[in-house]
Amino acid sequence: MPIKTINSQGTKLYLVDQPSTPWANCGAAVAALRAGSKIVCPQSLGEINESRAVTEYKCLSSNESSKALGAVSRSSFDVQVILDPEDRLGQFKLQGAFRDNTPLIMGIEYEGVMLYFNIGVSSIGTSIEQDSAIITKFTIEISSDIKECKTSAAHAQSDAVVNNGIIIVNGGIPIVDSF
Repeated sequence: MPIKTINSQGTKLYLVDQPSTPWANCGAAVAALRAGSKIVCPQSLGEINESRAVTEYKCLSSNESSKALGAVSRSSFDVQVILDPEDRLGQFKLQGAFRDNTPLIMGIEYEGVMLYFNIGVSSIGTSIEQDSAIITKFTIEISSDIKECKTSAAHAQSDAVVNNGIIIVNGGIPIVDSF
């Protein structure tokens, strides 16, 4: 049996301001995100990672042990883009979020799925190297649950699923199956 993989090619990134009221369902969320600013031609999307603190308790009198799981912590990840002075709406939105310390919502769309979550931008860097395009790197801080929606019309009225187990490794190959 062949191994199913999801190619990172075709992954789209969107940015919107936080709405005054939460989106009613997946259809509203997907439509709002697609109508937002698009990050054109991302070069890489770092690993989106959530983890829990773990405390292990062991007995002095035996080999018994137990673990307590703590709260979810979300790590930062980097988005790298080619600097394009003609088409920079998404880059301007990220720069403004960094400069003004304002939150945004980021949507990541691939293979019929839209992930979205609140973000802050904690750093910006521009790399200028010989024999290379100018690359801008934004460090993204996830500041909410990661929500997942199917993008098909059949799922438009469904609610977003909180996806606290998403892992996107460098190269953009996601491992998800929340439905």
